[in-house]
Amino acid sequence: MTTLARTLHGLRLRARERWSLLVLLATWLVLAVGAATPTAFDEGSPALAASLAVFAATLVRALARELRPNAATYSQAHELELGLLIITGTYLLIAVTGGLASPAHPLVYALASFLLLLHRARWIAGVWLASIALLEVAVGWSSGHDSGAKIAFHLSYIAFFAAGNLLILGALVRRLRGEHAQRLADELSHIRQEARDFRLVAAAAPRKSRDAEEAQLTQSAVHAIHEQVAFSLELIRGDLELHTCALLWMSEEELVLKRAASAATALVSAPELASPGVLAGLLRNPRTLVLKNMSEKHLPPYYGAPVAVTDLCAVPLVRGERLLGVLCADRIDAKPFTAAEQDKLAAAAQHVLRTVDHERAFITAMRSRYEHEQLYRASELLSGALGLEALYGKSFEAIRAIAPYDLAAISTYDEHAEAHRVLAVDVPGDRDPTHGDGWRSIAESLRDRVFEHGSGLVAMATKNRHFMPAADERVEPETVVFDVHTRLRPAQSVLVLPLLHGEKVLGTLTLAAARERQFPRATREILRVLSHQLSVGLQNARMYRAMEERATTDGLTGLTNHRAFQERLAQIHALAERTGRNFSLILTDIDHFKKVNDTYGHPIGDAVLKRVAAVFAGRARKVDIVARYGGEEFVLVLPDTDAEGAAIFANKLREEVAAQTMTSDQGPFAVTISMGVAEYPTDGHATAELIERADQALYHCKHNGRNCVTRASQLP
Repeated sequence: MTTLARTLHGLRLRARERWSLLVLLATWLVLAVGAATPTAFDEGSPALAASLAVFAATLVRALARELRPNAATYSQAHELELGLLIITGTYLLIAVTGGLASPAHPLVYALASFLLLLHRARWIAGVWLASIALLEVAVGWSSGHDSGAKIAFHLSYIAFFAAGNLLILGALVRRLRGEHAQRLADELSHIRQEARDFRLVAAAAPRKSRDAEEAQLTQSAVHAIHEQVAFSLELIRGDLELHTCALLWMSEEELVLKRAASAATALVSAPELASPGVLAGLLRNPRTLVLKNMSEKHLPPYYGAPVAVTDLCAVPLVRGERLLGVLCADRIDAKPFTAAEQDKLAAAAQHVLRTVDHERAFITAMRSRYEHEQLYRASELLSGALGLEALYGKSFEAIRAIAPYDLAAISTYDEHAEAHRVLAVDVPGDRDPTHGDGWRSIAESLRDRVFEHGSGLVAMATKNRHFMPAADERVEPETVVFDVHTRLRPAQSVLVLPLLHGEKVLGTLTLAAARERQFPRATREILRVLSHQLSVGLQNARMYRAMEERATTDGLTGLTNHRAFQERLAQIHALAERTGRNFSLILTDIDHFKKVNDTYGHPIGDAVLKRVAAVFAGRARKVDIVARYGGEEFVLVLPDTDAEGAAIFANKLREEVAAQTMTSDQGPFAVTISMGVAEYPTDGHATAELIERADQALYHCKHNGRNCVTRASQLP
């Protein structure tokens, strides 16, 4: 019983999900067989009435689902279903009111235009049109006589209305949607611009240089201060009925006129004031100065011509013990300043200070954000560098974004040898039209340079574990940075940062620039943090290289191991196949090596292997592969070399190995080697085939006296 109930429940759910489809199919069948006719409708056919009732309920259900306020998210299946129900309902109405001759038939043309206007997916519109055509044919044929011509006529009209919708109404809708989208984009752009104007968000401008960004930021801050001060001065002047309200500012220990709101035309033409005049005492003792019954002989210093000023109130702008400026207010109507008015001027002076402080804080915050962004970007760059070369390149890229330089060098420090070695140099200053040649020459002299741990800035930074010089001061041309033989004469700014990993000094990062004060304190602190990340990256890169070498290098001989040999051989083979070039493979082993181990011991045997490997490595070219194949066997691959050339080279190796004197506790001895040579493609096309042919040639040597070279082509 439980199983039956479960089955029935499942069938009910599936039927509910597909109910609309079932009703549509059933209704189309009714229309196709001609069961929906005016006669059956007028006679009240029970079957037709039931069909209409079920269809009406299904249509109402679909409409209610779409019109619910809390309707689910858009579904293409629901959109398709509702359209098909409306189309089918229209044709039911047509069928029961006279077929194709029904006065309700023009609804089809309107329906085609309406549905094509509202569709959200082209394929849904296509299904709707196809269903209209099918139902047109079904209703037409079921209505009987002379239906073919009417069907064709109606279908052409439907196509005409659909095309008209696409060409006219569709274009109108697209234009209206485009205009709406453009208005929306314009409004959003206006909001973003106002947000940038009020500094609610950062300006999304094309990326500029740091100097250009700094200049724009400073200019914006100065402009904002001037606007705020001008507004405040006009407000104070109107409120206190002043003749002039002026802001004077200290610039290099002299007063300058920054801004004034005045009814007079006799203000000084230049901002620099000839003398402090009546404000001299205030400069010595920054307290509020109030003067009355003044004469034309004792005027405020911001007037360039005689003005009948009778009263003056000057309020100092002080931060700590430092005088920043003076807010001055004067009158010409012999009306002294009251205590309340003096308090208002003091509050206005504080407002001016807050305005300056706010802009300074904003600039500081923007600089800090920029520096943190660059530091984060630098961290991302360094964290993605595994190899040493990649680490050097990304380090220089990250540092340039924080502190542009003309020359940078990363060096390592060997504590036991007390020596430094330059690992990498970057010299963007070589494009400088004035000092480019000098920077280029210095960079060339520094590459791979090894220098002693002397008394230069590099040595001092290493010893003190602190950046040098301690202050951002101008560097003399003869200052020793690396050693006495390398002087950075074009540099006026130098910074050397130690690369620390725990308590160990790994090396140094040296930056030099032709501009003065290129590395201020804030920049030094960021670079100090970055140098720690560089130290970690340097240590990680070294570990990565060591692991990589262990994975590809034979631990005893230092040659390429068997796995790495197979990979490189495959690369050379693929290149030879593409280019049609040849290469040769030499397989060799040490004659009677087991006897060496048995007679002199395995440590001496290992020494023999290392000596033979050193001979092979010393003679090979950079493009050649020299690998330990296994045990006492070695393999060499010589690109662009035929078998004859490889045999000549093999004989030279054989003679040099035979000339080596091996030492042991039992006295000196010598060893010989046997060698087999195979050439691609003469002796084989596949790598396995070449190795097999070389091995056969080596086997021939072993059975024909040893200490010789045999080519695969010479085998019987």
